[in-house]
Amino acid sequence: MTCTSLLGYDPGGDHSHGLALCEVAQVGGRWSPQSIQVATVSIVREAVAWVESKAAGATILAVGVDTITEWNSGSAGWRPADLWLRSRYPAMVKSIAAPNALYGSMPVGGAAFLTMMAPRFHLDGTQVTEAHPKVVYHAMTGRKHTWETDREFMANWLLQELRLDLTPTVFGHLDHPFDAAVSLLPALSGLNGDWTPTTATHLRPSLAGGRRSGSPTRKPGFVRF
Repeated sequence: MTCTSLLGYDPGGDHSHGLALCEVAQVGGRWSPQSIQVATVSIVREAVAWVESKAAGATILAVGVDTITEWNSGSAGWRPADLWLRSRYPAMVKSIAAPNALYGSMPVGGAAFLTMMAPRFHLDGTQVTEAHPKVVYHAMTGRKHTWETDREFMANWLLQELRLDLTPTVFGHLDHPFDAAVSLLPALSGLNGDWTPTTATHLRPSLAGGRRSGSPTRKPGFVRF
C-alpha cells in the first residue's frame, strides 16, 4: 500500500532549513496525521534530498511552504491577501512585508525548493499551499511566536492540533522544524476542504464576470492561510 504524506518546509539561511513530513490516513472521510518526522538541514539541495529519501515510495498529497507562490503587479508588489492579513492581525504586521521588500531564503530558497521539487509534485498531484507559520501560530493561539521562552507550550499546542501523541521534544531545540510542522496545518486544512473563502485564497482584483475588486477567487493549488 502506498504511503500518503504531507510536507512542511520552512526555508532559512545556512543550516536553518526546517522540514516536516507527516504521514496521513483517511479517518471518517478526512485526512488525519498518523506520524511525523522533522529535520533541520543546511541548504536547499539537502532539503530536497531529505524529502526524496524520507518520502521514497510515498505520495505527497500537499505541501505547506513559507514562500511566495503568487506575485502581484501592483504598488510595491502588495498582494491583497497580505494586506488582509496585516489588517486582520495587526500584531503581526512586521512579519508580513511587501514582496518588493523581501530578501533572503524565504523568497529565494523557498522558490528554489518548489522549482526543484516541481517534477515530484507534478507526478504526485501535490497541492501547494503558501503558509506563513508565524502568522498561523498567532492566528490560532492569539500568542506571539516566542520559541526561545515558550517552546514547550508551542510544541504541545501543535501536537494537539495534529492529534499526535508525542513528546514536545520531537521538534528539537530549534524553531525551524516547528515552523515547518506548523506549515502542515494550512496544507491539511486545504486538503480537507476546511477553508473559508477569505483564508483559503489569494484575494485577487476584479476579474471578468462582475466580481468586485478584492473579492476572493480560488486558485487551486496555490492558497494562503
